[in-house]
Order: sequence, then C-alpha cells, then structure tokens
Amino acid sequence: MKSIYILFAAVFVILFSGCRSTVENNDRTALELCRYMMQQVGGKFDGPMAVEPIHADDGFALKIADRQVAFYKFNTKYKKARAKIEYVDKNGFIYIYGFKYSAVSHGSFIMVDYETNPLKDKLLEAFKKF
Repeated sequence: MKSIYILFAAVFVILFSGCRSTVENNDRTALELCRYMMQQVGGKFDGPMAVEPIHADDGFALKIADRQVAFYKFNTKYKKARAKIEYVDKNGFIYIYGFKYSAVSHGSFIMVDYETNPLKDKLLEAFKKF
C-alpha cells in the first residue's frame, strides 16, 4: 500500500514539475489591459508596439507621467511565450532590439520600462491586479 502512495507522488511530481504557477488571464486582451491601466493610473494611449522583437501577440504603449510604458500580451498556451515570461520573472528585465529594459510579468502580460516612472508603485499595483 505504501508503494502505491510513493508511485502516485512520483507521478504527481513528474507531471507538474514543469508547470508554472501563474495568473490565469490568457483570455484577456491587450485592449482590456490598456483600458484598465488608463482607468487605474491615468495616462494616454501612445500607440501600438512592434511585437516581433519579443515574439508577443500584441503590444501597446501608454504615456504615463510623461514617460512611455510598454505592455505586451503573450499566449501562454505556447512554450516559447511561457519561456519569455519565465525569463522576465527570473531576471526582471527583457532585451528589445539589443537594449535592456526593466520588465515585470503578470499572467500573460509583460510591462516594460516602468522602473524609472514617477508612478512606478501605482503602475505595479494596478498591473498586478489585472
């Protein structure tokens, strides 16, 4: 009987060792995040962001406190997207066109270049609640 429990525990560990505990917001859109962040923090839409450099599905920028903050949406159903988010989680930054930017993730989204913004704390608080 004890060996059944050990076998079950081993299977459980193997199955879930690659799984990342994450916020389930993959069904949310970049447009929803944009509207939410403007309601919570203010600022204005500053245009779409090129998604090719970081292989995101969507991206946009907001001008907040006279500084641009970028947001990217990834589809976490794909391994490469999950790897990108995990890299940001581990390192706290991302490279775009060879330039290093501060970054933070929350579920399927990454916020970039927020670190020097005067509203950094408010940005982080709102972003982590989305």
